[in-house]
Amino acid sequence: MFIAIDIGGTKTEVALGNKKGEIFQAKVIPAKADFDSFLAPLFSIIGDFSRNKKIKGISIAAPGPLDPQSGTIFSSPNLQWKNVCIKKILEEKFDFPVVLENDANLAGLGESICGAGKDASSIFYLTISTGIGGGFILGKEIYQGASFDAAEIGHTIVLPKGPKCNCGRRGCLEALCSGSAIAKKAKQRVSKNPHSLILKLAGNKKELITAQVVIQAVCQGDRLAREIWEETCYFLGIGIANMINLLNPQMVVIGGGVSRAGAVLFKPLRKIVKQTGWERAVKSCRIVKAKLKNPGIVGALIHISNIKNQISKTQTKNIKTEEVKAKGPRS
Repeated sequence: MFIAIDIGGTKTEVALGNKKGEIFQAKVIPAKADFDSFLAPLFSIIGDFSRNKKIKGISIAAPGPLDPQSGTIFSSPNLQWKNVCIKKILEEKFDFPVVLENDANLAGLGESICGAGKDASSIFYLTISTGIGGGFILGKEIYQGASFDAAEIGHTIVLPKGPKCNCGRRGCLEALCSGSAIAKKAKQRVSKNPHSLILKLAGNKKELITAQVVIQAVCQGDRLAREIWEETCYFLGIGIANMINLLNPQMVVIGGGVSRAGAVLFKPLRKIVKQTGWERAVKSCRIVKAKLKNPGIVGALIHISNIKNQISKTQTKNIKTEEVKAKGPRS
């Protein structure tokens, strides 16, 4: 049994599961900007899950940038954490081995093994929620990159001098197309469009406008909502087309809260990708919706079991090597 932790911009899910990615128990806690305040409820859940159970390790899916080797989250724009060595903290507290990996990478791994990408040898996973993250899975394994920052599509610039992103730069895909960005655009524009259905669906309270409210208004034909949505799909399509051009994957799998828009998202998105992407690469790539309810958790469970298997094989190989050395050369 393993414990998986999926840290998001607004909530964190903690689950108990096995190496196949099967989830037996799960709890959700708020993701807090203050790391110390976040730890207390996390410790409590891990303590509950590990009571009277043989836990073999803890696997954490977290937003980057991070270092899986040291187990450090350097800075999370949506959480405001800085240089948090979460691996060391949890290992000292619970005496379990702990692994850390980028949340989009693990969600991509989950979809590749158990979800929409089961039949594809290469997938680019894209999550669109509070922020935008990406993961490239090649041959059913995570491609991490030289500094563990591969596939950071959310911070590719698609509109120079565009809106400021939480990372500090301007024109990032995340600043234009994330759930937070969609809601922010709507809040800014309803002031000049007070009769928009967006405001009505939010109970005439601007602060209650979310990406899901905008999507509802799009489906009901609201002019302002459609305008915001067209912009979102346009820039998102450019970002995805660029990734297809670079990586030439068999499949792009899109998850996260915004993906629940369904055909309202996928139909215009596929059209823009076709218009802006490299023709051969686009023809070879399917753009599909994620299938798993908890892809980050599923991926985290599979990931830690894979790592433990690799360690076990290495240890067995080393033992055999030492045995051969001890016996000496054959006469």
